[in-house]
This record gives sequence, C-alpha cells and structure tokens, in this order.
Amino acid sequence: MYYTWAYVGLVVSILVSAYALVRGGPAERYGAVMFLIAWLATTLVQKRTFDGIVVVDTLLLIGFVILCLSARKVWTVLIAACQLNAVISHFVPLLAPKFNYVSYITVIAFWGGYGLLACLAVGTYSHQRELRLKRAVAEV
Repeated sequence: MYYTWAYVGLVVSILVSAYALVRGGPAERYGAVMFLIAWLATTLVQKRTFDGIVVVDTLLLIGFVILCLSARKVWTVLIAACQLNAVISHFVPLLAPKFNYVSYITVIAFWGGYGLLACLAVGTYSHQRELRLKRAVAEV
C-alpha cells in the first residue's frame, strides 16, 4: 500500500516523458531527458546516502534554470520553480528536527515528481498547440 504512489509515479513518469520525447520541441525533449536522468540517478543513490539525493536534485535544478534561460518558455520557469521547492524541502530536517517524515516525503514527491511532470506535460501540449496554430496561419 505504501508503494502505490511510487508505482503510479513510475507509470506517469514514463508516459509524460515519452510524450515529451515524441511530441515535444527541443526544450521539452531536454526537459524530459534531464528528468529521466535525475530519476535514474536518484534511484541509484537513494539506498546509499541521503546526501546523494540532494546533490542530484540540486544538479537538476541547475539544469532546469539553464533550460529556462535558454528556452524562454513559461513552462520552464514553472518547472525550475517546482524543482527549487523540492531542493529547499530537503533542508526541512535541519530547521525542524521533530517533523513528520511522511509529510516530508509527500512534499518532495509532489514538487520534485508530480509538479515537474505536470509542467513537462503542459509544456509539451503547449508546443503542440503552437505548431497547430502555425499550420493554421500558414494555410490561410
């Protein structure tokens, strides 16, 4: 039962990343590749050390900020903001030693997982919409 959200997240991650890789533009593809690499790296380091997850998330944040500055699309700003929230959430144990780990994990999964995937999906849909509008204008 506790792993249900992880399995749902896995399926959603694969579906959204595949959607972005197939239907997205360069920014969406870069975002999907960065997300997948960070997801795999997190899976590899989470059993070894907690600090490794913070490093992976921080590197992903830097990647999304660079993507945001180069792509200049609204969804890239939102995905960088979601990742920033996830990185900041890693420091909650330092500020509040007596906190609920379930809440902590939920916040990390929300911002660093589902939030990123929502931004990536919306960005890919926006790219497809932009292409449809350009085709419609070209036909007129």
